[in-house]
Amino acid sequence: SIQKAFSLVRGKGGKVIVVHAQGAQHVLGQHHANPVMVKRGLPTTKEWTEMIADNEWSFTLEYEPADPRSDREMEEGYLAVLSKI
Repeated sequence: SIQKAFSLVRGKGGKVIVVHAQGAQHVLGQHHANPVMVKRGLPTTKEWTEMIADNEWSFTLEYEPADPRSDREMEEGYLAVLSKI
């Protein structure tokens, strides 16, 4: 889980990097095709921001993931970088 990943980051400036080469749109398609196997899509920028605030995690979203179906997502897939503050 993401909370477990956050707990492993020790020092200020440490990073959690979430990546999926095929992108968020691909994961959403997998979720719709098989919701038992793929429980949810990858978090959007808004969802990351809300999760960080709601859980009072000492992290900031340093690099926001591209929107599903965007040109940027087509180029780089899914990439979110969170930094410990």
